[in-house]
Amino acid sequence: MFRRFFSIIIYTMGLSIMVSANAFATVDDWQPLLDIAFEQNDLEMAVLVLTNDNNVPISDIIVKASEKGFGYTRIVDALVETKLSCEQVIIEALQNNVPPRAIFNSDKICGEAYGYTPDSILRFLVKKLRFLKAEEETSGQKDENFEIRQKNLKILLAVCKSMLADKSYTKFDVMVNLCQASASNETIAEATEKLDVSTATTFKACPRHAEYGHAYISHELPEEAHIVIGVDHLTIDDNGGRGVISPKRP
Repeated sequence: MFRRFFSIIIYTMGLSIMVSANAFATVDDWQPLLDIAFEQNDLEMAVLVLTNDNNVPISDIIVKASEKGFGYTRIVDALVETKLSCEQVIIEALQNNVPPRAIFNSDKICGEAYGYTPDSILRFLVKKLRFLKAEEETSGQKDENFEIRQKNLKILLAVCKSMLADKSYTKFDVMVNLCQASASNETIAEATEKLDVSTATTFKACPRHAEYGHAYISHELPEEAHIVIGVDHLTIDDNGGRGVISPKRP
């Protein structure tokens, strides 16, 4: 253990000298530093040393580790063993094209240490999306935050699809988690469309979604009531199957 700690100190000093030597070259070119770190160390040591330098982007570390042939789950586990928080690792990984399944399979993130589950990861991402939306409404950087929010929405939907892929979660389960995390009406609607969730399933999973005055066209309704203006009764199984909606009468 002491030898490993001592090696980290010596290696960090060496990297610092390299950083200083390259400071007047290309600021964003960390390739030589990344090459040396991965050539002289195993994945875990390379990631640990590189994350100790605040200037090395986590995205570059993930890309380099992937190019070296390391699996995404192992990369995620290595990042968790650094000064980064578990939440930072989740965000950095998902923003840099790490498949959600690799995070779900992480014994460190979804193990006893942090206790995350796919549904709690989803709820965490919803909260982040809500924060970005609030920031967008109060800051002067609306266009920039909108693009970031759209990217995070795509990530959130990718997590939803990954949850559905292995049949551990149903569409109803996913929509319930979105609702319980107080996802915006916009997010609920986007998930309903992109995940091909029936309107009946969305209403049952998140009744408040019907309270915003939106109209939904449904071919499942009786011929005389194509526009849903309210829900009086619905019957549907929780696996996202087809259901029957009885619209309220005026």
